[in-house]
This record gives sequence, structure tokens and C-alpha cells, in this order.
Amino acid sequence: AQQAQQQALAQAPPPDVLYNNALRDYNLGQYDLAFQEFGQYMKFYPNTELAGNAQFYLADIEYQQKKYDAAVADYDKVLEQYPSGNKTKTAELKKGFALLELGQKDAGIRELRALINRYPNSLEAATAQDRLKRLNVPATATTPRRRPGQ
Repeated sequence: AQQAQQQALAQAPPPDVLYNNALRDYNLGQYDLAFQEFGQYMKFYPNTELAGNAQFYLADIEYQQKKYDAAVADYDKVLEQYPSGNKTKTAELKKGFALLELGQKDAGIRELRALINRYPNSLEAATAQDRLKRLNVPATATTPRRRPGQ
């Protein structure tokens, strides 16, 4: 099995070529092709510096194609497997948006609030605050105040 994997890897395009082709196709809106290419990248090069980005783009393509359940699962992979990657904040933001699109309002709000708390001065936090504002929801959870004597 390991020999078959090594043969497949030997036939795979170099990581930079595969990633750049996938990103080009993504930017051109050729999502099916880009999804295939990013999928190949993850198959052959899951431990490279750009693997977290490739995983993010897989999720983002699913989001663009309104496959929100799959997008949430793949954004989670970005957050869990590549927590220090440069797409982490955007993955958390888009995961929150995908949850809202699925009608999971409470989960989506929680995700957006967590992002705001974790990265308060980021562009993603500002975008999350804007989305919550449009939902007429405060950016931070409010706890009901207890009246004296209760």
C-alpha cells in the first residue's frame, strides 16, 4: 500500500504547481475544477505550509455552491487541523455564516461571537459584528441581570 502511495505521489504535480492551478481556477470561478485540484493537493500534500489554505478553499467552494453542511465540516477541519494558519479567522467567520444559512441561528451567532471575542480588532470581527447587527443581535452575549431580592 505504501508503494502504491509513493507511486501516486511521484505522478502528482509538484505542490506549488497544483496549488497555484487550483487557486487560479478558484479565482476564475471554476469551482468544480478548483475543488478537484484542492482535493488532490490535500491528498498528496496534507502536511505542507499551504495545506490549511487548500482546506479552506475546499470549504469556501462548498459555501459558494450552497453546500452549507459540507462547508461547515470543512471549515471545522481548518479550525481543528490548522489553528495557526492564516485562514483561521476567515474560516470561523464563514462557518458562522454557513450555520446561519442552514437555519442554525443560535449556533451561527455563537460562532460569530466567539470570533469577535478571540480576534476583536480583526476585519473578520468587524464583518461578524455587521452581520449580527443586521440580525438585530448584540455582538456580545448578554446575561439577564438579577434583581435584588431574587
